[in-house]
Amino acid sequence: MSHPTSQQILSARVDEFTLSTKLLLDTKHMLPALVLLYTAIDILGSLLRPESETDTKGEYFKKWVDDYMIRHSKVAFTSEELWGARCGLLHTHTAASKLSRQGKARQLHYFRAHGVPLPPVEQHAMQVLLSQGRLFVDVDALYNTFDEGTRRFLTAIQHDATLEKRVLHHSKHLFGSWTKIS
Repeated sequence: MSHPTSQQILSARVDEFTLSTKLLLDTKHMLPALVLLYTAIDILGSLLRPESETDTKGEYFKKWVDDYMIRHSKVAFTSEELWGARCGLLHTHTAASKLSRQGKARQLHYFRAHGVPLPPVEQHAMQVLLSQGRLFVDVDALYNTFDEGTRRFLTAIQHDATLEKRVLHHSKHLFGSWTKIS
């Protein structure tokens, strides 16, 4: 019996995050899906830290977003704004964060359009709030951008030996990543 490789185990963990997030969205559990999505980005970003760093920080979340989500997509938010949205949702379950209160990031508010244009009343309400510094993000588009980012991340690991070494060093400590109990 052969054991899975470290890359296969990491890919399985990433798939758990993407599939579980999609399952939550498909069953209309938008906020838990967002919590899982932001948590997954946090975890994936933490894999970018140098091998000598035990602790992670927000900079790795933002780097992962910049490198694997934003650089390859047309999104209206910055990595700083996504970090602020993550902080608001995970810490207080609101759109407000320290960054948004300081005027350093717009608040992200979520909706689901399901590929159908929003009614004019909702579009108008969004425009008013947009002029007040709020940003509206379609959760399904955010999920797709995240899912595509995870694929780019896994591909980058396969093509960059330095990145692969760093990521696999940290990923061996992820829950469910052990190939055998010693």
